[in-house]
Amino acid sequence: MDTLPSGLSSVAPFPLPESPRAPPTVAGGASAGFLLRFRRIYILPTRQGMGFAAAVSVMLLGAINYGNALGYVLSFMLVGASLVSMLHAVRNLAGLRVAHDDPAPVFAGDMARFVLRVDNRGQRQRFGLLARLATGQSRDREHDPVVHFGLAADSVERVELPAIASRRGWYSPGHVVIATRFPFGLFRAWSRIHMRLRCLVYPRPTGEQAPPEYQPEDAGEQGTRGKGEEEFSGLRDYQQGDSARRVHWKAVARDQGVPVKVFSGAASGVTVLRWQDVTGGNTEARLSQLCRWVLDSHAQSLRYGLCLPGVDIPAGSGEAHRRRCLEALALYEDASDR
Repeated sequence: MDTLPSGLSSVAPFPLPESPRAPPTVAGGASAGFLLRFRRIYILPTRQGMGFAAAVSVMLLGAINYGNALGYVLSFMLVGASLVSMLHAVRNLAGLRVAHDDPAPVFAGDMARFVLRVDNRGQRQRFGLLARLATGQSRDREHDPVVHFGLAADSVERVELPAIASRRGWYSPGHVVIATRFPFGLFRAWSRIHMRLRCLVYPRPTGEQAPPEYQPEDAGEQGTRGKGEEEFSGLRDYQQGDSARRVHWKAVARDQGVPVKVFSGAASGVTVLRWQDVTGGNTEARLSQLCRWVLDSHAQSLRYGLCLPGVDIPAGSGEAHRRRCLEALALYEDASDR
């Protein structure tokens, strides 16, 4: 049987010894997951636990002072129950395997959602679990978003942890903390998992500048030029990143949802979205405007290319091309900032 070390009054948290029955760790990255072993689980009394200890101490002192045998019995029973609850708190976490899924890219300022897969297959039922991201965005850990959940026996639970992605690029929220105060709330057992969580963050799509002209693909021909908005082609549902100028506000006022106007050009051609076509603003403002143009061009099913300093993406269309352009904007590094 697994035993707990002495020294419960120590201020610093201490790891518990590893169970000899714990299964071996499986290598192979996030798909294999991280196993919560006994030696990776820490435990400390909660505020309620400290108050409980103080109350039992006063009760024991009273029993000693008055020689009350029932006071001795009650005090020792409460101490024994608290020690058993400490063991159950640790065992409530031990043996869980935690893995993660790759999150979907988001725009700067939006909520990134990291999905954990908590594997309890072949294990007993778990109660009163909580998970949070140790983002470091707040000094008080209680302000970090916390997700409470439980696990049925022999099951896998998907836990979604939100975090605000404030800046473009790769966003890493930090560590994952899995904790519990089961069964009585006297002790808090937790494990800090070092997972390589990261989410790609696109620039915020903002800006009111008109997009570049929609040019015929054959540069040698003196064809007509248009902006790809000469003919109204219909309506579609609003999507993240759509310009407010294209929203059909009359339909919104009639409670008909949030439809967006879609236009098509009269001539087949391409739009080249160039860095130098954005007037004024700093690097982030330029990237936000280019992101706005990419989303508008994709919404109109246009062929478009993207030209950044040191990056040249040829003209194309479709969802894969959209992701490629947005990724280039998200990971762009200005030479002046290096």
